[in-house]
Amino acid sequence: MKKLLQCTKWVLSFMLIFSCVLYAGKNNATAEGSSANSVKYSVFAAVNDTLVTYPMSPVIHKGTLYVPIVQTAAAMNVSVQYAKGNVTLTHSVGKSVTLPADGKNTFVQNGRTFISFRVISEKFGFGLSYLPNQKVYRALNSGASLTDAQFAEKYGSYIKQHLAQTAVPSKPSGSGSKTIYITFDDGPSPYTPQLLNVLDQYKVKATFFMLGNQIASHPASTARIAKDGHGLGLHGMTHQKNKFYASPYSALNEMNMDNKKLHDAAKVYTKLIRVPYGSKPYFTKAYRDQTAASGYHLWDWNIDSNDWRYQSNPQIIYNNVMRDIKTMEKKGVTPIVLFHDQHATVTILPKLIKAIQAEGYTFKPITNDMKPVNFWHDER
Repeated sequence: MKKLLQCTKWVLSFMLIFSCVLYAGKNNATAEGSSANSVKYSVFAAVNDTLVTYPMSPVIHKGTLYVPIVQTAAAMNVSVQYAKGNVTLTHSVGKSVTLPADGKNTFVQNGRTFISFRVISEKFGFGLSYLPNQKVYRALNSGASLTDAQFAEKYGSYIKQHLAQTAVPSKPSGSGSKTIYITFDDGPSPYTPQLLNVLDQYKVKATFFMLGNQIASHPASTARIAKDGHGLGLHGMTHQKNKFYASPYSALNEMNMDNKKLHDAAKVYTKLIRVPYGSKPYFTKAYRDQTAASGYHLWDWNIDSNDWRYQSNPQIIYNNVMRDIKTMEKKGVTPIVLFHDQHATVTILPKLIKAIQAEGYTFKPITNDMKPVNFWHDER
């Protein structure tokens, strides 16, 4: 019996040691398997002249870029500590910041903590830049020596190798269904209630890019737009080229003021913006960096109804839109149609909706979590 017990203890000890070795081996395999060489990125993050590699790709979560905290902090010479539901970040020169691990600044995915790239960058004095062709978000301070163009050239082949395209297909999956996004600029207006009645009658959802002063003049219509489940977007305050585009700050300031007007009327905020006259050529990278750093997503269109031009002949509006929808379908591109909140558009809208529905399209609103479509191909 004594020998049997000794033998049993030896077997158990061997099994324990073997399982520990196996567990460690699995951990090592996971670490190796999740190295930069095997990760497929949908978006990249960089600190100064270094492209940061992660065990998991950074993600766009609720419209904000989040990055694994440990590797990002290390690239910024910042240490990380967790305690009592908080994350404390301490820079090598001594500056310390404590953030609540509340799902807003940080969240956990697959056992790893992610942090808002904008938040950690701003807390430690980094500005932000974006390279749209490479899908790289870059945190910059005085330690950077490469221009964005030089950075893109340095890492171009690596990025191309590891980039995994995660864009939503132009033709949505489903039982042959096709999606269309119709948008209305410059409202709300005296015609908005009629416009909403038409949309409600045909069970159609749209997106409204609204001017702050118009929101203040028509708060009830604004509240109804939100209540009816339509997409909510900002179009600035003045719609005057010389004022809106006076500087990157003036553009951002108009969007922030517009967002406040929206909240006053409908008790909600939005991250969707459309700039006056479209984003090209005036809304250059300096402007886009400002709004993107504040969490805004820039939208343009791929079909212009020209409804403002043909107010006296709505049939031309109809012809333009239907022609261009067919062109987009041949290209396999989801239509995003520009309309304006005005009388002529309201009069032709029922006929347009019925024709578009007959083509098999489903109308959907643009939402904050969608990848934006704009003339610059800036997907922030």
